[in-house]
Amino acid sequence: MALLHQEHDHHAALERSVVLEAMGIRHEVQPTADGRWALIVDDLDVPKAEAALAQWEAENLPRAEPAAREDYGRSLAGVAAGLGILAFAVYAGLRPAGALVERGSADTARMLQGEWWRAVTALTLHADLVHVLANAAALAIFLGAVAYRLGPALATWLALASGVGGNVVTALVARGGHVSIGASTAVFGALGTLSALQVPRRQAWLTLGAGVALLGVLGTGARADLLAHLFGFATGLVEGLATRHITPPRRSIRQPFIAFLAATPIAFAWWRVLAR
Repeated sequence: MALLHQEHDHHAALERSVVLEAMGIRHEVQPTADGRWALIVDDLDVPKAEAALAQWEAENLPRAEPAAREDYGRSLAGVAAGLGILAFAVYAGLRPAGALVERGSADTARMLQGEWWRAVTALTLHADLVHVLANAAALAIFLGAVAYRLGPALATWLALASGVGGNVVTALVARGGHVSIGASTAVFGALGTLSALQVPRRQAWLTLGAGVALLGVLGTGARADLLAHLFGFATGLVEGLATRHITPPRRSIRQPFIAFLAATPIAFAWWRVLAR
């Protein structure tokens, strides 16, 4: 009899014993004096047994565990965006009937007539102090959560895109006679993105449930724009599904700089309004 193999783990020795058993090789599993487990086979069966174990081990190489994807980490993107809409609200004077609101609201009829900038400018306008404070706080939370995963640059541009996209789709669906203002379309877009980023983890359902609940609380009131909220959320979901496999970037000064550049299309849209 010859010593074929030794294992510290009894289970590992039994696995190899099963392989030899399947090949019809007579053998024994015996404990050794130093606490290990030995596979003993007949001298004539050693080459056959070694070949069988080598093939089995080649087919059952241990798979490396995929490295956990690290998030970008904390940033001030959400807070900065919230403070930005607050600052603009002070500039606009918080007057629903003001000139800026009349010229920059998401009036679907005028948008379909070519005033594309309203899909952007409407995100910066609010009806009153409660409206702007609620949107600023919600944007700080949800945009901040997306930025934690993807970095402030991509998160900020995604929120802007979902807000604009929600307003555009609303115009296409509602056609004329629909007017809305507020950053809540982008807020629900960020929430939709956050929900999709959690897939397939259990948190996805929790985030999605929070979105539905928030839509029910904030999105269905008498003054709320349900269509824009719904389409903003849907646009954010699509964005999240498209970006959920993206590896977060390294922390650098370029991230907040690129995030700040998201103010460029907003400034351009308002320039287009004021230049008329």
